[in-house]
Amino acid sequence: MAKKKPNYKFRRNLAKAFLVLIIIIPIVLINRVKLAHLPLYLSNTKYTDIIDAMFEVQYTGSEAKNTLNYLKEKKKINDNTDDYILKLYDKGYNKNTIDYLIRNLNKSQITDFLDKKYSKDFEEYIKLDLFKYSKYNRYIKYQEKHKDLSLEDVVIRIELNMDKTYYEDSEFIKNPDEITTLANKYYEIPEDYEPKDLVDMEDDYANNMYGTLTLRKEAYEKFKEMCNASRKDGVKFYAESAYRGYNYQNIIYKNYIDENGQEKADKYAARPGFSEHELGLALDLANIWTITTKGEEYKWLTKNAYKYGYIIRYKKEWEDITGYSAESWHIRYVGVKAASVIQKENITYEEYYAKYILTKKSSK
Repeated sequence: MAKKKPNYKFRRNLAKAFLVLIIIIPIVLINRVKLAHLPLYLSNTKYTDIIDAMFEVQYTGSEAKNTLNYLKEKKKINDNTDDYILKLYDKGYNKNTIDYLIRNLNKSQITDFLDKKYSKDFEEYIKLDLFKYSKYNRYIKYQEKHKDLSLEDVVIRIELNMDKTYYEDSEFIKNPDEITTLANKYYEIPEDYEPKDLVDMEDDYANNMYGTLTLRKEAYEKFKEMCNASRKDGVKFYAESAYRGYNYQNIIYKNYIDENGQEKADKYAARPGFSEHELGLALDLANIWTITTKGEEYKWLTKNAYKYGYIIRYKKEWEDITGYSAESWHIRYVGVKAASVIQKENITYEEYYAKYILTKKSSK
């Protein structure tokens, strides 16, 4: 029987196939990400380098797609390069921080940011609702002076302009009719503002000996409810001072200056245009004598005022935030919803305004 000849052709083809596999397998392994996201690459052929960089810093396919679409929609895609992404990653920033930066900063801002040292605090700052990159340098400066504050407190205080000098660069209040309006040494009431819904306060609830006091209607109705409830508990107080116009506030402020000097006047009295009394939402209370923190009136108000939309506005422990010395007799109407949150969290109205009013406005 003749011996069968070896199939050299088959062997050659097998060897060729083996060599091809040796070449192809590494290529497939190296490009497996591209193959897995081929539609993304094919639909963004101009930006393949950026996509490569995104996957290198651990973006998922959907994250990369969403960010690319956002950058193209906002016409910011040309502000970004793969080099920016990789340099930020090399500095130690995670993908969430990188994503924030390429979405929110322009080319020159990213370049400037890359010149700064890595900051762990920055990665925490951007998680805060009120964070604004435009104010980042202000956060840093304020944080250096107030190392005891949390990052959230730093952002809140900058949002309230507390790094600025009192009464300098103040903002005019756009809608002083809003019940939740904030008036303080940084937020100014227009000189010609007068609430349209002021009502006369009855003698049972106000000292009208020197002229009838007035208050905004909603605030007055709630004040009467509060007074009636306190009297059932054996505690009585009434309004000694309520709405004041700009000119009247100016007289009060000048009298303080004449009697005590400018420095003390600014500590104990508001300048005209900056007093809550001009909003028609604030009251100074009394019960023959001025209400003090040790009195039954103050204790009752501390426990119950929020139920009627009122807060004790100026407390001793809040002087660094409110900018005024404690006034145990001064209450402010903010509405039941706001007052309840303030009571629960034990915060100033400034802090409430930043956390719940400014955050809401900035999200619109």
